[in-house]
Amino acid sequence: MEPIIGPGLRHWWVFVLRGILFILVGVYMLMSPATGFVALGLLFGLVILVAGITELLHAYRDHGRDIQRWHLLLGLVEVVLGIVLMTHLAASIDIIRIIVGIYFLFRGISILTFRRLTGRSWWVTLGGALVLLFGLLVLFSPVFGALTIILWTAVAFIVTGALNVLLGVNMRPAS
Repeated sequence: MEPIIGPGLRHWWVFVLRGILFILVGVYMLMSPATGFVALGLLFGLVILVAGITELLHAYRDHGRDIQRWHLLLGLVEVVLGIVLMTHLAASIDIIRIIVGIYFLFRGISILTFRRLTGRSWWVTLGGALVLLFGLLVLFSPVFGALTIILWTAVAFIVTGALNVLLGVNMRPAS
């Protein structure tokens, strides 16, 4: 089934680039778990900042669409959160569990909003639900968050990145 893409989503490649960035951060965290937690604040802040900028671009391009407000809200939250994480590294390490949980909660919801663009594809629904569930577990289970933050954050980055790449490829106009 071919997805129906509106004229506002011509920037499919932004999803691919954002997805590649998410995947690279996830792989880095798996390869360097000891330094990964310390670097998590800075890297996470950078990724969130870039993701926020792309969400703001979507909000700008999708004006007049119902989903514009969600992109604008998510973009503003991500830009502010990214800047805070990059400038207050010590504080971000102290609250990283909460930040990671909230971030992936928003990311999961965002992915789920794109279901209709891909014909309600099962992989978008499943992926969005998994990212959303991960966010909830990190937020409401301190033991889960403390013991698995590096591993599961890396996995969530890789899943989110793969889903963004798949979304971008599926949104690409047929040549």
